[in-house]
Amino acid sequence: MAGDRDVPQLCAMHNWKRIRLELTRTADFPTGSVSRGYLLRLPLDDTDRIDPLAVADKPHLATVQRYWSNEPDEVGGLVHTEDGWALRCNGNPDRMLQVGNKPILLGQQLSVTDADGTTHPFTVASIR
Repeated sequence: MAGDRDVPQLCAMHNWKRIRLELTRTADFPTGSVSRGYLLRLPLDDTDRIDPLAVADKPHLATVQRYWSNEPDEVGGLVHTEDGWALRCNGNPDRMLQVGNKPILLGQQLSVTDADGTTHPFTVASIR
């Protein structure tokens, strides 16, 4: 039945979350910065980890927006690579989301490593 085919797809959509990462305290930003971060749209499984099967099934839904107060916003996608999860924005070199196999939880600290090797700490500020 056509309706039966729709049920798994609809259930899978419930796991897609909008996640906001905000820059955590650094030497340059001792109190952090809400004007520097990422907005991610990711599928999380039942253990709050990124679901690679859902990303592979619907890669166009795995999106990223980088906002940095003194630079233009960048948009792109999240891609699973040999090295982990790459943030590909505006044709720029990949940035790597350092999440490992940890769940993504509110208040958790994550890092993003730029192509030049610079790592920036972020806090998961919201999950919707």
